[in-house]
This record gives sequence, structure tokens and C-alpha cells, in this order.
Amino acid sequence: MRNHVARGRFNLHTFIGVLMCGIAPGALHAEQARDWSAAPTSGPNFTWQAPAPALATSPTAAAIAPEQPQTLAALTDLALLNNPATREAWATARAQAAAVGVAASERFPSIDALVSLTRSTSGATSAQTRLAPSVSLSYVLFDFNARGAAEQAAQYGALAANLTQNRSLQDVVLRVEQAYYQFLGADQTAVAAQETLTTAQASVDAARVRRQAGLATLGDIYQAETALAQTQLQWQRAQGDVNKFRGVLCSTVGLQVNAALQLVPPPTQIPVREVKQTVDYYLTKAQALRPDLAAAEAQVRAARARVDATAAQGRPVVDLTANVGTVYTDGHVNDGKSHSLGMSVHIPLFDGRRTRYGVEQAQAQADQLAAVRDRVARQIELDVWQAYFDLETASVAVDSARALLRSANQSREVAQARYRAGVGNLLELLSAQAAEGNARVEVIQSELSWYSSLSRLDNAIGTFSSRDARI
Repeated sequence: MRNHVARGRFNLHTFIGVLMCGIAPGALHAEQARDWSAAPTSGPNFTWQAPAPALATSPTAAAIAPEQPQTLAALTDLALLNNPATREAWATARAQAAAVGVAASERFPSIDALVSLTRSTSGATSAQTRLAPSVSLSYVLFDFNARGAAEQAAQYGALAANLTQNRSLQDVVLRVEQAYYQFLGADQTAVAAQETLTTAQASVDAARVRRQAGLATLGDIYQAETALAQTQLQWQRAQGDVNKFRGVLCSTVGLQVNAALQLVPPPTQIPVREVKQTVDYYLTKAQALRPDLAAAEAQVRAARARVDATAAQGRPVVDLTANVGTVYTDGHVNDGKSHSLGMSVHIPLFDGRRTRYGVEQAQAQADQLAAVRDRVARQIELDVWQAYFDLETASVAVDSARALLRSANQSREVAQARYRAGVGNLLELLSAQAAEGNARVEVIQSELSWYSSLSRLDNAIGTFSSRDARI
């Protein structure tokens, strides 16, 4: 849903209209009955004996085709359909939208129908049956805007719920992106470990060849095999990380952790770009676009409206009442039909200072929510500040890591050629191989760290526009 908030001003009709139009993401489920009467509730050796309450069945999650590789965009769409956080936020927004209707209903008259049936006896044989249907109407003519303030508070509450839902969606997107990059990083690290393992095996083979030619000692072979075993251990750990982060990604998307999930292969060279905008630009943008900040402001305005509604409860109320009825006695219409129309004024004289304390409580809650709003604003500034400089640092780190890998690759090739030619030693070769393997991992981590930092900056701003050329 698009955020229609600009510089602290809210278009309530637009937001409420957007909020009340939509499709619920899943069906509601009734809670199952529970019986806790047989279970003890206290004691030094208390042990829970009653069976755990059964969980309601969750809505069926959207599935994926196991053989079809998934892009980040497809996984994000899947998460927005499956993640329970999105359903929770949507249900909260719907409940607040219904609260607006409840508050608005107070502006309409209340009409009630009453039917009384009486069977009475007099003496030994006389009996009489009386049926008295009637219709009554009551309407509040004037209440010092108590209903208007309550309706305004409900509208701001619905607006806050809608904005909170938008922020929940953004948080789900961030969690998917973070899990995606973790899985992608683990997978690429495993590929790099496999390349290092191949190089280490080549070193073992070269040492054995030199040993047969009398140019190397048995200790050289043992050193090469030790390096190979260490590389195998690193590769196995990388494979374990791949499985672990695949499960994290599946869970974040809303799938079972053991779901078959494949990713579209990333580009060979990730197009990392420099940050073009200043941090002040992003700070200003976040203040205007973050839905949780706008939601906090809406909560403050709702609380202030509740102060007015509470204060109005201690003021006079003017009511209009009307009643129409008749009486049937033993099945015959009684001549005495009743009609009434009246007006009453309710003037509170003393309520034990309940209204006064209620106003003080509502005002204190409004002050608390104002402090929460200010705290959210400061946290947003900090989030943007940290994410911005993390992204800037990651941009520099990518170039440095790529230069390091080029140098390490050349160093390993030279050391390997020298060792095969008999002019180099094994320690030099193993050191160059280790440096090359570490450089591969540094490149992977720096590139994916750049994308992860970009995701955090997007989330801190409250938008996705920084993904284009305007970064």
C-alpha cells in the first residue's frame, strides 16, 4: 500500500479507504477448547501434567516448483504470501478499520423492539392474557463532540495500523533479503572451498612426483596432505553452512525448512556501485517515508483525540426519545394505545472525580506516545546513519578484496610453477594457496556484504528506490 504521508500531514479518508478495501490473506480459525482443571497450578515441585493445547491449523502456504530456480523477487513475493507476520499485521489493520465503523455507529439513532407477554389471574376463575409490543427510539442530539472525538481517535488508530502493516511488509522483505544473501554467500563459499581443495590436491600430487624424483622429502608430502585435510574440513563446514542457511531462507519465506529450494545463479561479476547521495539526503528521505514514524504520529493524534472524548464524558448530554406501542388483551386490541416523544438532558454532577482522572490518564498516555514517536525518530536516524556508512565501507572493501584476489592468484601460480620446477619450497606454495583461498572468501563476503548493507539502507529509509542508478 502506498504511503500517503508527507511532512506530518495525513489524508485520513485516503488511508481509511485503502485500508478497508482488500482481500484477507487467509481464513480465520476458531480456538479449540481447553481443560486445565486437572492440572496443579503451584508448588515447589510443580510439573506440568496436562496435555499441551492443540494448535490451530495454519492456512496452506503457497508452494514452489522444486525444479524451478527462484529469484530474490520471486522469494520475496512468496514470503509476503506465506509469512505469518504479514497475516498478523493485516488482521490488526482490519480490526482497527472495524473500530472506525463501531465509533461511527454512535452517530445513528438506536431503535429497539420490545414485546412483553403477561398471564394474570384474579380470583378463582378469572384469567387474562396481555400482549404489549412496542418500538422505542433514542438518539443523542448533543454531547459536546464526544462521539466526534471518539471517531477521530478510531480513524487515527486505523491509520496507524495500516502504516504499521506497511512497515511489517518492509521488515519481511528485509529478512528475506538477509537470508537470501546468507544462503548465497554460503553457497559461493562452498564453491570457493572446492576450488581451494582442487588446488591443495594438485600440491599433494606435485609433492609426490617430486618425492619420486628425489627432489622432495617425505615431510613435504605430509605437509601437503595436512594442508589438504584442512581444506577438506573447511569445505565440509561450508557445505554444512549451505544446508543451514537454506533452511533459514525456507523458514523466512514461509516454507518448510526441508523444502527443495534452488536459486537462480548470480552474475559472475556483481555490479557493485558507489553511493552517490549524501547521508543527509537519506536522513531527510527516511523522515518522510518511514511508515512506522508516521504510525507513531498517528498514535499520538489518536491519543489526543481520546483526551477530548474523555473530557466530554463529564459534560451534559441531550437525548431524544420516542416510543410507540399498543396492548392486546385476550387477543383483542385494547383501546389504550401509547405514543410518547420526549427530550432529556443528562447533567453529570458528581462521579467521584472519575472524569478528571480519566482525562489525566488519557493525557499521560498521549505524552507517552509522543515520547515513543520521538524515540522512533531518533532510532530511524541512527539506522540510516549506520546503514549508510556500512554501505560506503562495503563499496571500498569490494574493490580491495578483488585486487587482493588477483594478487593472491598470481602469487599462487608463481609459487606452484617454482615448486614444480624445483626452485621453490613447499612452505612457500602452501602459504600462497592459503592466501588465495582466504582472498576468494573475502571477495564473496565483501560483495554480499555490499548487497546486505544496501538492503539495510533500503529498510532504514522505508523505500526501495536506492536500488536503481540513483544510489
